[in-house]
Amino acid sequence: MNKKNLVLLLVTLLVVDYTFANMINIVSDSFRNEDFDSVISKPHEKLYKRTIKLPEPKIKKHLSSESKKYRETRDIFVADLMSKMSVQEKIGQMTQLDISTITIPGSILLNETQLSYFAKTYFVGSFLNTVTSGGVQGPYHFYNVSNWLSILQTIQQITIESSPNQIPMIYGLDSVHGANYVQGATLFPHNTGVAATFNPQYAHDVGRVAAKDTSAVGIPWVFAPVLGLGVQPLWSRMYETFGEDPYLVSLMGASAVQGIQGNNNTEDGYLSRPSAVCTAKHYFGYSDPVAGKDRTPAWIPERMLRRYFLPTFKAALDAGAGTIMINSGEVNGVPMHASHKYLTSVLRDELDFEGVAVTDWQDIEKLHYYHKIAASETEAVVMALDAGIDMSMVPLDVSFPNILLKLVQDGVIPESRLDKSVKRILNLKYSLGLFEQPYPEPSNQYLDTIGSLEDRETAANMVEESITLLQNTNSFLPLNPSNIKNILVTGPSSNSLRNQNGGWSIHWQGAVSDDEFPFGTTILSGIQQVLNETSAQVTYELGCEIGTPFNQSQIDASVQAASQADVVVLVIGELPEAEIPGDTNDLAMDPNEVALLTQLLATGTPVVLILVEPRPRILSPALVAQCSAVLMAYLPGSEGGKPIANILFGNVNPSGRLPFTYPSTTGDIGVYYYHKNANTNVTFPLFEFGHGLSYTTFDYTNIACNATMVSPNNYTAALGDYVTFAVDLQNNGTLPGKEAALLYLSDVYASITPEVKMLRGVQKVSLTPGESTTLEFSLSPYDFSFIGLDDKITMESGEFIITIGSQQISLYLE
Repeated sequence: MNKKNLVLLLVTLLVVDYTFANMINIVSDSFRNEDFDSVISKPHEKLYKRTIKLPEPKIKKHLSSESKKYRETRDIFVADLMSKMSVQEKIGQMTQLDISTITIPGSILLNETQLSYFAKTYFVGSFLNTVTSGGVQGPYHFYNVSNWLSILQTIQQITIESSPNQIPMIYGLDSVHGANYVQGATLFPHNTGVAATFNPQYAHDVGRVAAKDTSAVGIPWVFAPVLGLGVQPLWSRMYETFGEDPYLVSLMGASAVQGIQGNNNTEDGYLSRPSAVCTAKHYFGYSDPVAGKDRTPAWIPERMLRRYFLPTFKAALDAGAGTIMINSGEVNGVPMHASHKYLTSVLRDELDFEGVAVTDWQDIEKLHYYHKIAASETEAVVMALDAGIDMSMVPLDVSFPNILLKLVQDGVIPESRLDKSVKRILNLKYSLGLFEQPYPEPSNQYLDTIGSLEDRETAANMVEESITLLQNTNSFLPLNPSNIKNILVTGPSSNSLRNQNGGWSIHWQGAVSDDEFPFGTTILSGIQQVLNETSAQVTYELGCEIGTPFNQSQIDASVQAASQADVVVLVIGELPEAEIPGDTNDLAMDPNEVALLTQLLATGTPVVLILVEPRPRILSPALVAQCSAVLMAYLPGSEGGKPIANILFGNVNPSGRLPFTYPSTTGDIGVYYYHKNANTNVTFPLFEFGHGLSYTTFDYTNIACNATMVSPNNYTAALGDYVTFAVDLQNNGTLPGKEAALLYLSDVYASITPEVKMLRGVQKVSLTPGESTTLEFSLSPYDFSFIGLDDKITMESGEFIITIGSQQISLYLE
């Protein structure tokens, strides 16, 4: 290269470097104050963007005089108590054991000798679970109210008597869709069904009743709600989520937290029966493992974690969640139980969480034998405590207290580190009133409300709003009983309370049989009840079974009955499952059910397909298209039968919407509705997120905005403004109905590839025929933001599209 060319090259490189530096400097520094008054960079002459960095959104706590006094009194009490506690007692407070460690094998009876040993030697501060969660124990299928009251009384009495400072234990239970381990309690739809209502009041109701029934028997700690995103249908716990959308999960999760805790915060006052303390779980990234299998690695970039997975937990903590359970898996090569970044820097420092962080099942030990990042269990304990764990769900041995005691004695872990966690645990026990009233109360007023008619009606109302009408060819539904002489009800889930409830019902993997439920209505019995006073005849055939060898004779019986029927109601889906045993390699619907559907359609009799399933199972779109109607029932719980029948026959107008994307094929998963533009037309869902039909019609008109109008449906506002949108909604049909109005926001261009759209507002309203209303939605600057190149919350000027129903407007922020 000659000298002249070399000089030209150097000049070119300098110009490029200068230009790049100026591009970087376009990004503004930060906000000057909380009102979004900011130092905004000047637009580059060739880059028409202004950028704002938003501060991390934080809820300002304004403590009342009562809360200040409460904290002062609590802190004095806890500090005095801790000053008297030995190291062993402190470690005991950080230890949680499963009840099977203190019961006689094959029964629910306590082994009081073993209990006394753990109490006197290890000062164990917490217990969990039921021995019947894994299945029937001898003659025992469940714990009834009397069992719980007696067992908890004994555990607490021996714990306090064995404690040098009379510190009570705290008991926790997985009450995930009602108090599912308390015999006779009302069982609600699982969370995907609750989310399908798009009505956060129902999430509140489930939490409220679950807490009431759980605390009534003396258990003040509820391990719910699940706040992961339901984005991976292969994952066995999808039905425990509130769906795939971060906004919807945040809305429902926060409402569930408030329902469980009675709108109270354990840090600022007492929390007493009928409320309980909730557990926000599983923090975080747990629900999207690469392989789709429970407790396996997830690879989620920091930007995605903060954009999609963290907001749901922030919303729950802002709502007052008192405890948090940690993700059993690993994210980006680091098990969450060993992540100081996420358990301390983010959870404590960014999110200001003051409560108790408890592990999931055996997860400190798993750092050694499962994740292989700790060369020994001793090293695993050090890692977990350094990360920020407060309580170890050990849960089947005393390895944790033994190891931790040795680490303190050897000077590896200072006692001051124990004090941080023990203070949080004692604060929680203080808030729950356990120091004043540690024992269950056999005469408390809420015992008589367990499984009450009122609670069961709430569950039935919830089912009515959750059922989602996915397809209704030529307005086939609702059915008119006067036009039906014979209706065939068939399918393995048509007469099964077990299948309706799914996992976490009586037992961890679901009920053994319908006999274990003290009450409930199957879909068959619901149809029979609704048609009881009509001339229509209801015929029932099983049709097939799930997961068994093919049986053509069962199908033949249904086909024969179908040929004589006016309509077929076919109910299919999946057997109960939970966690690792429920993982699947194939989302295809059970082949027996597919064969039954295929042969029933071949009869020419109209088929109404009802899906009772914990996750979307794949059916051929060609088969689905032949069905006269398709209803998604999710896992509706014990009270599901009659509400579904009421929808079939028009007594109730369906208003549920899909809280997740329903794929057409197994290969169609992994692209949720808020995908990037480059993923458009990559997959073709069978039914999209938010889809749901009605028996009436709703019209959206007159969308407007409080910003400056430039032209019709074209507005402009300043970057950082709060913006309000309004739309008129009218029921133009002939039936009353409920409509979930969804506001979607699309960022047209951004420095990080924008999603095609994201949900930013939900309102559900009930309208009679001809009735109209005006809906208003207010969006904050955060609603227009994204996670930028530097992983910070970022806003940029530019065009945004707002869609509500059929209405759209363009908003330019400058």
